[in-house]
Amino acid sequence: MENTDAITNLLKQHKADISAVKANKILVALGLLLEKERPSSKYAGKMKKYKALSDQGLEYGVNVENPNSPGQTTPHYFIDTFEQLLVLIQQGVK
Repeated sequence: MENTDAITNLLKQHKADISAVKANKILVALGLLLEKERPSSKYAGKMKKYKALSDQGLEYGVNVENPNSPGQTTPHYFIDTFEQLLVLIQQGVK
């Protein structure tokens, strides 16, 4: 399996002048990232939001199951191809 990392770490490593929150919003707008919901384990009737890579987004990373929240994923991006994804993110900054 290719080496992956969280977007926050990769943005820092590439000295990108953009927050993970903003980058995620751009990835959602590009259709590479989806906003999903699951029932909260703490609060009955509440929904917990999380992000997952879409089928298209899986070209740039994998959905890693969150060990603290079974059934919830966290996107991790391929280290080798993150620069290509960063170009798309930066093009989406307006």
